Amino acid sequence: MRYVIVGGGVAGTTAAEALRKRDAKSEITLVSEEHHPLYSRVLLPHYLKGKVPRERVFLKKEAWYGQQQIEWLTGIACEHLDPRNQFVGLTDGRELPYDRLLVATGGEVRTVDADLRGVSYLRTLDDADHLAQILCEQPADARAVIFGGGFIACEYLNLFSHFRLPTTLFHRGAHFWTRSLGEEAGALIAKHLTERGVELHTRTQFVNLLGESELTGVVTSQGEHAAHLLGVGIGTSPDFSWLKAAGVDVGAGVRTNAFLETNIPHVYAAGDIAEFFDEIVGRHIQAGNWMNAMSQGRAAAHIMSGEREPFHLVSSYATNALGLEIIFVGDTLKDAADEVRVLGSVHALGVTQIFVRQGRVVGGVLIGRNQDRAAITKAIQEQKTASEFEIC
Repeated sequence: MRYVIVGGGVAGTTAAEALRKRDAKSEITLVSEEHHPLYSRVLLPHYLKGKVPRERVFLKKEAWYGQQQIEWLTGIACEHLDPRNQFVGLTDGRELPYDRLLVATGGEVRTVDADLRGVSYLRTLDDADHLAQILCEQPADARAVIFGGGFIACEYLNLFSHFRLPTTLFHRGAHFWTRSLGEEAGALIAKHLTERGVELHTRTQFVNLLGESELTGVVTSQGEHAAHLLGVGIGTSPDFSWLKAAGVDVGAGVRTNAFLETNIPHVYAAGDIAEFFDEIVGRHIQAGNWMNAMSQGRAAAHIMSGEREPFHLVSSYATNALGLEIIFVGDTLKDAADEVRVLGSVHALGVTQIFVRQGRVVGGVLIGRNQDRAAITKAIQEQKTASEFEIC
């Protein structure tokens, strides 16, 4: 059996490792656009704050791939898929035949047009290395700006606070995570940030950057703002072109069934790029977090090697914004819910949203109310109806 895995992050590497444990003889090739062995994206902010040395960010050593007899191709991407003859074409001109193909490429970060010194992103280790250098260069009167209203924006808020950088944050929506949060939850986050000195601008569009070679400011729909350092956290945009050209069904992500199988025989998807059918919540969802990617990578390996069990996981992700804990559990898309119940309030400094569809609890967002996490996770896992579920 010849396994080809496209994507060297946690989903792809976990799949390769699980395949080798189950099958000592098959060929396994792991194709990675990055040159680094597997590292923890979760630890990148800790590395930038100096709390974790760079070497501890790595979860695998370069020698591990050879020891596991995994062919590890670095600095290479896929640009062609021939599902009829079962091979992928690589950017270095090679063609790799496969019996089973796993797509685990994650997403490419969305960027701003101008490339000035001081503009930063926070997705890869190379991004973190670049940002570490920029942070060391900042003058005493430096001011930071953030574009974004999601998880990466939270990481930037915490990072800039750690370095005592006055910060202005812009996002396009009325509040953070507009696709998931209602007004009460959004107001609680805004209150928490402004009370801690963040200059917050909502419903604001990015226009341009100022500066010749180095960033001196940003231009938004609300005017010009001085800035020495910009953190961009406006999401990711995967490259689906080579998959679409081969007939792979693509929506927000690469669409799969509950077994992580695409519509093309012997082609699977896992991790951030997968839009999989979640039997627990009853619809296709995309779960872009570390827990989900690792679990799907392992599940995909089991399924590709002959096990026939659907992927089941109540995925969750926790972050914090300047000390305010924020937790997402399960399916938290407002438009996919029949009802969103709200517990708590801004005044109480804690808000929980419970997402209900077809009478069942399918998701929850907890802001300053982490005590609700276990009960909501259990309710989703056990497919409880809203009437059966109660928390105070």
